[in-house]
Amino acid sequence: MRTLLRIELYKLRTTPALWVALAVTLVLALTSTATTILVDGAAPPPVGSTGHVSKALSSAALTSVVMLALGVLIIAGEYRHRTIMQTYLGQPRRGLVLAAKLVTAGVLGAVLAAVTFGLTYAAAVVLYRSRGVESLPIDLGPLWVGAILSTAIYGLLGVALGALTRNTVAAIVGGIGWAMVIEAGILVTAVPDLAKWLPTGAATALTTTGEANAALLAPGAAALVLVGWALLISGVAARFSLSREAT
Repeated sequence: MRTLLRIELYKLRTTPALWVALAVTLVLALTSTATTILVDGAAPPPVGSTGHVSKALSSAALTSVVMLALGVLIIAGEYRHRTIMQTYLGQPRRGLVLAAKLVTAGVLGAVLAAVTFGLTYAAAVVLYRSRGVESLPIDLGPLWVGAILSTAIYGLLGVALGALTRNTVAAIVGGIGWAMVIEAGILVTAVPDLAKWLPTGAATALTTTGEANAALLAPGAAALVLVGWALLISGVAARFSLSREAT
């Protein structure tokens, strides 16, 4: 397993798309935080309120989507470029290959979320002080941990979707479309009691705070739900994908 993990990390380090995605993620997260505090501050919720700070620090939504896409690329990209056969020749036990890719995506997601949230928080502190807000009315620890957990889990979901579809475009478009359009755009309004048990609803409960969270799951339950979805979809991927021909 250690060798497989080193190989996966080497593949990521030598992939330009990874570094471009990480750089763009950091720029967009910081831009969003600055815009929320400096430009959107004239509209409700009031600057410095719990809801406003939660919105300014909502980098997890971005990092989760990015890791969903990167998770797909970690495995479906190999099918696209026909390098998966070399990987399986080096390690015929395909379950171990999938496990290594899941661990890699999870660790990368955790690091990305931790760094991005930390930078956005540091920027938010400075920008809020420029608006006369000296302290932020949030419990920082749970939000930071929630961002790390949700982003890491979305990386796992990306790998699972990539293993199932073996098609980068279909998995990325389908995964992001489900999360952003079906869940966040339709189900959260039409059937909120169902939506809060789905991945996006659980991730939202972990990464936001304030009055909007009253209808969502408690953080502990949300974490269990999110992990459960990752295990379920990864199990389905292992069951139906690994036995197929690697073509």
